[in-house]
Amino acid sequence: MMSMSDKRVRIIRQLCVKRYRKRPTAEKILAVIYDNGLNIYAEDGKIRPKKVMIEAMAKALNTL
Repeated sequence: MMSMSDKRVRIIRQLCVKRYRKRPTAEKILAVIYDNGLNIYAEDGKIRPKKVMIEAMAKALNTL
């Protein structure tokens, strides 16, 4: 069974392929993460709640 972090990484990879079509740089990957709300830490430096992360992953998955 895949963990939440594995699912998050797969979604990020799929979004990068959809958006850039080739091997993305770190800056492009970070842009995809922040545009879709898939970041682990909030702006105040605290870890985001699991529920919020799952909702962001579901929303990003629907855009694929």
